[in-house]
Amino acid sequence: MNVNMNYDNLFAACNLVGKEINGWFVKKMLPKPNKIGGTGGTFSICYIVEREGKEYFMKVLDLRICMGDLVPFGLTNSEYMEQCLREFNYEKVLSAYCKNNHIKNIIQYYDDGDAIVDGFPFNNVSYIVYEKAEGDIRKTLDLSKKAIFSEKLKNISQKLKSLHDIAVGMQQLHQKDISHQDIKPSNILSIKDKSKIGDLGRSLCFASDIKCPYPLEFNGDWNYAPPEAAFGNTTRDKKDLYQIDNYMLGSLIVYYICGVSFNVLLNNHLPMPLLKMCESGRTYEDSKADLIHAFHLALNDFEKEIPLDNIKSELTAIVEYLCNPIAEKRGHPKNINVSTRTSNYDLIRTYSELDKLYRKTQIELMKK
Repeated sequence: MNVNMNYDNLFAACNLVGKEINGWFVKKMLPKPNKIGGTGGTFSICYIVEREGKEYFMKVLDLRICMGDLVPFGLTNSEYMEQCLREFNYEKVLSAYCKNNHIKNIIQYYDDGDAIVDGFPFNNVSYIVYEKAEGDIRKTLDLSKKAIFSEKLKNISQKLKSLHDIAVGMQQLHQKDISHQDIKPSNILSIKDKSKIGDLGRSLCFASDIKCPYPLEFNGDWNYAPPEAAFGNTTRDKKDLYQIDNYMLGSLIVYYICGVSFNVLLNNHLPMPLLKMCESGRTYEDSKADLIHAFHLALNDFEKEIPLDNIKSELTAIVEYLCNPIAEKRGHPKNINVSTRTSNYDLIRTYSELDKLYRKTQIELMKK
């Protein structure tokens, strides 16, 4: 079946607007996100649904992708169908696991289930319901650099608050044996005055009662991958996978200030872009000298873009220890110290520092 042709009227999952699915009234379908170079969400149709006067976000399994041209090379239709179902069901189980473990700073899960909608040859509907976000941070935070000082101060204060929320959420995930693997701007959602981590679909869960369908290796967007993951130089030890998350948190800080990821800044000073280096046959060990040199130059570029002098050195220091290209040196300096028992990847000191910077900007705002 050619999925570029209009077969939508055959699938109940494509025609839910105006229908009630297990008590959820479907109000509208959302446009398919642009996933070029991205991850996750490729086998879902998204809707806004309502219950008792409140709107929610519903993700529905899109059965069309298991047919025709979109089946990956080397897989049969049935094998790809099985893979999609397995990954969708994993997201359901993982979302419920996070809710049961009271992980607060991720998108809140409400319900999941299945339904039969009469009148369609493909009448099965599988869904997950989450809280509705206002959008990701690319839409809700001001990323422009043209502003007077007071506006910049308010803007940076909002960003620091958002980054604190995300660091807390990541620490919560790690404490419950989950590595998110895909921390990037499109997966940071704004809900009222809070930022939350979205899209658990690529996460790796090490809990004994959760069956993760993915191999324990980097599972996110390669454009945001830390150097050791790009070179395939990671183990299956969860501490190494948590350090991937921490690199991506540092990169997110850079994005909030510069509008680009840390890898973009790094690539500006490498002999060739990071992913090209990996493809060239060079090893991680061969590339460390170039990576360290580019890392320090990228940090200087980042520091120059921070609009407030009184937080420059502290914010740069956070990015420095989160984005160190040598994974075993990544982490808060007090965590790296051999005399401490705190894990290198622990983020408690990091989110405390982000909170301190946020409060510093709030004090400055009160003076205006």
